[in-house]
Amino acid sequence: MWFKNARLFQLNENFTMDAEAFSDALKNDALKSCAPMEAVSKGWVSPFGEGSELFVLKSGDAMLFTLGMEEKVLPAAVVNHQLNQQLNSIKSETGQKPGRKQQTDMKQQLMLEMLPQAFVKPKSVSAYIDLKLNLLVVDCASQNAAEDLVSQLRQTLGSFKASAFGPSSSMAQVLTQWVLHAEGAAGFQIDNEIVLETLDDNKGVVRGRNIEHLDDQMKQHIDNGYLVTQLGLEYQQRVELVLAHDMGIKKIKFTDIVLDQLDEATIESEWQMLDSRFTLFSLELRAMLKSLFEVFGSP
Repeated sequence: MWFKNARLFQLNENFTMDAEAFSDALKNDALKSCAPMEAVSKGWVSPFGEGSELFVLKSGDAMLFTLGMEEKVLPAAVVNHQLNQQLNSIKSETGQKPGRKQQTDMKQQLMLEMLPQAFVKPKSVSAYIDLKLNLLVVDCASQNAAEDLVSQLRQTLGSFKASAFGPSSSMAQVLTQWVLHAEGAAGFQIDNEIVLETLDDNKGVVRGRNIEHLDDQMKQHIDNGYLVTQLGLEYQQRVELVLAHDMGIKKIKFTDIVLDQLDEATIESEWQMLDSRFTLFSLELRAMLKSLFEVFGSP
């Protein structure tokens, strides 16, 4: 497994639990299957897969763990079909269609009745704590999903003080200057993807792909107050990514320079493969993040 995204949270205090105690805490709040009348269930699962008693993989100064979820799926078309049948039946009996509030109540009741027979959709989100950078790194593109993991971790541990990185106009201005000068910094080179936005109430957005340089229209947008809020980058020919002005990172891809370091021929088990991949990508991300913080400020 390789992280495709990185939502970052700054730890507000040192994480002092060792891997064994951390694993035990997560195991005590392990994922339980959805109860018949439960829409969603959340809990921790082992990154090593079902049957493992270890809920944390530690490699150097990084600890990997995984949040599991089960969510009942009730297709809207199915619910609406059942609701329409009930509404038509009532109308044929009484000559009058139920009002909006009654329809809402009927729909909620239907969903409750259908919940025990609903399909269960499993999901998982992986994350790791970098003890050296004092960061939590969550592998999801959505900030809300990352916040859910932090909330669950806080509930499990009783306390977990971490702060998300919010949108930064100063960071957007730096990215804009990189684009205008066609040059990055601290080992970053500009790649092909770009998003320009106005950071005001107008919410203007311009997207570009496969650009080798700014065309006149893009430059005109920047002259009119647009700033670069997402930018495709390559770091030292080792990592490709899209960086947003809230320090969110998407579309992470490790180049062959990195992947060739993984000698899969010598790996004898899935456990060793997970350990090797996690060790490699956590070290690569640490180096990249340190360079990011050199440019945009230390965490």
